[in-house]
Amino acid sequence: MKTKLLNNLPFKIISVIAAIVLWLIVVNIDDTVETDVFKNLPVTLINTDTLTSQDQTYRIEPGTDKVNVTVHARRTELAKIKSSDFVVTADMQKDLRYDSMVKIEVIYTGNATIDSIEQSRENVLVSIEEKATEEFKVTVDTTGTPSAGLEKGTVTPEKSLVEISGPKSVVEQVKKVVASVNINGITGTSVLNCRLKLTNSDGVEIDDYSQLEYEWKDKDFSVTVTTLKSKVVGIGFDISKAAPEGYGVASVSYKPETVTIAGGQSDIRPIYNLNIPPEALNPEGKTGRIEQTVDISEYLPEDIIIPEEDEHEIVVTMEIVAMETMEYSFTPDQITYTNISDGIKVDLANCETLVLPVSGLASDLAGLTQDRIQITADMSGVVRAGNYSVPVMVTISDGDAFSCPSDLEVTVHVVSTDN
Repeated sequence: MKTKLLNNLPFKIISVIAAIVLWLIVVNIDDTVETDVFKNLPVTLINTDTLTSQDQTYRIEPGTDKVNVTVHARRTELAKIKSSDFVVTADMQKDLRYDSMVKIEVIYTGNATIDSIEQSRENVLVSIEEKATEEFKVTVDTTGTPSAGLEKGTVTPEKSLVEISGPKSVVEQVKKVVASVNINGITGTSVLNCRLKLTNSDGVEIDDYSQLEYEWKDKDFSVTVTTLKSKVVGIGFDISKAAPEGYGVASVSYKPETVTIAGGQSDIRPIYNLNIPPEALNPEGKTGRIEQTVDISEYLPEDIIIPEEDEHEIVVTMEIVAMETMEYSFTPDQITYTNISDGIKVDLANCETLVLPVSGLASDLAGLTQDRIQITADMSGVVRAGNYSVPVMVTISDGDAFSCPSDLEVTVHVVSTDN
């Protein structure tokens, strides 16, 4: 048996070696070293509190916080490797250089055998800046309309102010914080969710939120919207004080003449006309042809709104002209004397005629006849015979368009009834 094993021993050894070499050749041909690229692996910056503790922060230059990793390994080993096997970090405390770059470190944590690793970039580029914090008012934008017969009521954001922190140069880009919600078809009170949008001075959303910190960065922001009943009502202007002294309103017109209001059912039910007070018109006391825009939303009853912004303003056109004066003469027998004391009487034959100046627009004065004017003399201060100047009161039927002196007096002759 031993002789047989030793027969042709050199040949047998050569055969074993050849078999091993052949096996190695086959294995290497079938499992060659290959390359795979793992793209856009995010770089995690660590120890950033080194800056934040000094009221500083950093801004990452766009595109420099991602790295491509090229792995060289045998085919069977490459198949075991996943993107999540790589830990990619940049240490702000240990590896910050020149205040502008942080070295990227790539560590493979899997169990595959790797020949070598290459990375597409060596550093994250950063700008060290002063940290800024600013508060912004939340502006709510709505799109769509509530269900038929309803109008948008109050719109209440979850919070009226949002505090935003980050690199000063980035925070300064933010000019407006917007919450946009769609109210199409809503009824009653609705709570709607959205993401806050940060816009610049041109109303364009800023490019990168990653450098900023605020409460609703990664969660929804809620907006509460109520609905109200709507109704079309007329508009009326009080023109009694629209003209300065000595002038009158010859004509007035305005567009539109109706407006849609909204409110609770019990609030809008009794309203048929919006009455705008006199102080709304011509506060500067101008004359001639005047065109004035009046914001009638300032004069709404409590709990009533005008839902459409473009209906808030009414264009009022007035023609304000100088008043004219016409005189009317009243003989003593055309005057009514009141409060005459016992024992005296008015001697009409010896009393004065009253000349009454009446001011008004020419068109109104043309239609004023004397029989519409009543003159009353108050005799309450007269107790004995003699001549007296007593106050008179003027009453003109439908006379709102006219004015008369308020201190008019007439001279009367009083005699005793005992004579």
